[in-house]
Amino acid sequence: MADETEKQDGPAQNGAGTRSKVEQNARREALGTGLRRAYQTVLNEPIPDEFAALLGKLSEKDDGPEKN
Repeated sequence: MADETEKQDGPAQNGAGTRSKVEQNARREALGTGLRRAYQTVLNEPIPDEFAALLGKLSEKDDGPEKN
């Protein structure tokens, strides 16, 4: 039994052709656009106060003198 990759990329068993490169590229581009749109909304959300406080503490530690 062929794995999913072979089913998509290899020739079909009934002799029909596979998706053209243009169709594959269009699907990849549409997927990328959708993912960027979804993640952009997450990036625009405010940082919760707890995370901001934690980031502040971590920044203070990075700015402090190094221990040797």
